[in-house]
Amino acid sequence: MLHQGIILREGHVTRTIYNLIKDKRYEDVIECIVNCGEAANTRAGLSTLGHCYYHAQKYEEAASCYEQLCQLVPKEAKYRFYYAQSLYQAGIFAEALRVLKQIGDKELELREQCLQLQSAILYSSEDYAGAQSLLNQRAGGTAETLNDEGCLLFQADQHEAAVQRFQTALQVGGFNPLVAYNAALAHFQRKQRAQALDCTSEIVEHGMRNHPELGIGAQVDTDGSARSVGNPITMALSGITQALNLKAALEYQDGNVEAARDALLDLPPRAESELDPVTLHNMALTDAQGPVAGLRKLAFLLQLGAPACPKETFANILLTCCKHELYETAADILAEHTDLTYKYLSQYLYELLDALITAQTSGELAEKKLGTLASSLSGKLRSLAARVQEVRATSEQQALRDALKDYEQTLELYLPVVMARAWISWREDDFLGAEREFRSSAEFCSENAICSVWRLNAGHVLFMQDKYKEAAAFYEPIVRQHSDDIMSVSAAVLANLCVSYIMTFQNEEAEELMRKVENAEELKGNQGKQYHHLCIVNLVVGTLYCAKSNYEFGLSRIAHALEGGSGARLYADTWLHVKRCMLGLLTGMAKQNIILPYPAIQEVLNFLKSCEAYGLFTPANIYAATDQIPSEPLTIGLEARKLRLLLIKLSEYENY
Repeated sequence: MLHQGIILREGHVTRTIYNLIKDKRYEDVIECIVNCGEAANTRAGLSTLGHCYYHAQKYEEAASCYEQLCQLVPKEAKYRFYYAQSLYQAGIFAEALRVLKQIGDKELELREQCLQLQSAILYSSEDYAGAQSLLNQRAGGTAETLNDEGCLLFQADQHEAAVQRFQTALQVGGFNPLVAYNAALAHFQRKQRAQALDCTSEIVEHGMRNHPELGIGAQVDTDGSARSVGNPITMALSGITQALNLKAALEYQDGNVEAARDALLDLPPRAESELDPVTLHNMALTDAQGPVAGLRKLAFLLQLGAPACPKETFANILLTCCKHELYETAADILAEHTDLTYKYLSQYLYELLDALITAQTSGELAEKKLGTLASSLSGKLRSLAARVQEVRATSEQQALRDALKDYEQTLELYLPVVMARAWISWREDDFLGAEREFRSSAEFCSENAICSVWRLNAGHVLFMQDKYKEAAAFYEPIVRQHSDDIMSVSAAVLANLCVSYIMTFQNEEAEELMRKVENAEELKGNQGKQYHHLCIVNLVVGTLYCAKSNYEFGLSRIAHALEGGSGARLYADTWLHVKRCMLGLLTGMAKQNIILPYPAIQEVLNFLKSCEAYGLFTPANIYAATDQIPSEPLTIGLEARKLRLLLIKLSEYENY
């Protein structure tokens, strides 16, 4: 017999089948047995099929095989256990528990395994009290029991005790990537970034060494075109997927979106349809294609429902909508999933999201809701600050750590509320109102290390009010903090700091900062990395001089930033600055308020001509996710030609 290139010689069928199982070619075994007719319905055939379906992660098919075996050999308890195990993996928890109860306590050999499986089912069903009750009946001190104890402690937010259980389990049972992942997750919840990364690195190292067939990191080497390895059970047992997803979460939490994408790119190559829900969720949050693509992925996961859908999906889809100002979409999602609102959103997060959505129709009502929330949290912060001072007077180090942890956790909740209140004023161009909000929260946020975003936005608010000296005082510590890698500082901060120096007559400091940026950008360029920091700094400085009616110098800086209009830096975002300054110049010339010397006009015309040539097919406008893009959008080339024509007419130069 021949099945897809596999020769089954008479008398050697069993040997061939078992050799295929040894090589983990489960799909081939399934194909062979299914095509063997009646052999597929025998005890041996069903047993082999169930085993192969299970290891091919086709759990419903495995459950069907073991169900038939239970009917064929009703006294064989192990088949009932395998049947329950397959149902559990398929997410059919109620039926799995029913099958386990049929085994009873008479089968002593299976008692511990049955209790362990029942605990896992109840834990997955979020019946933690029931899982704890069964855990108390199990043998103590084993690696499996210690791991499960850690999981229940983790669920009860006792992360320190959970870490201890997981570490003991690793000592008792040796290295287990899944237990190591649990330890990493507990460290993550305790904000112990270094320890969490150590655990994930160890898991990845073991995976690369023991499972080279998974192609870990192959997507990086092949620019994402590596052949899919599917979803073999070795991938699930190796902990690779979980570890790299956790690493991505750590990077994302620190604001390193690019590093998070790199971590996900190290995952074994799979087609999008083969991705597990957690990976799809994390890819949605870091999607380089923009918010719409990410929201589609999150919406798909939300439709899957529990238990496949990660519980963080609901909160993240709402936060993503608000982040990109898709407030109507967020309101619709909240209205459609009221059951999930109470299940997956904390009272604090619900009130914050509700206020942000309300702000679209009534800023006053939103401010009132946020004010109530801010008042409650600020009162709690003052109480916790007093508690920290009390504990400092004693020698109880653990109590001090706990008090500081409580204070920082509350401060992390307070900070988004402050930002939201300031944002309501900011969007109305009420920068003074935004400044008042920052000043009222300064007692909690001005000195704390976790409030870097507060200091950044405080600087922006002062900058928008032309309070350049005060703004520089907020920007300078940010730049000093990253003096070893100035490219890690936002280009907007560097540009605003340069402008602040110029406006406070500190031109030497501005030039020194621009030199540092230029040198760092050149160094990174030699390493194959592209940055546009200097371009953005020059654009902002040029725009500043244009706003001060010094168009000759301002437009020269802008042209320099865009490499004379012939470089890769010419795109919709940068072109926006060119348009604004050019329209300002043309308006002034039309009113005869501005006169440019002949050489300066020549330079501007040459710059626009270059933009016309190199931007002929580059879109000129930026469209939001909700905007309808025209069928034939304007290009930079077309707009540059129109601006050039207007400048020629206003300059009365007819020979261009």
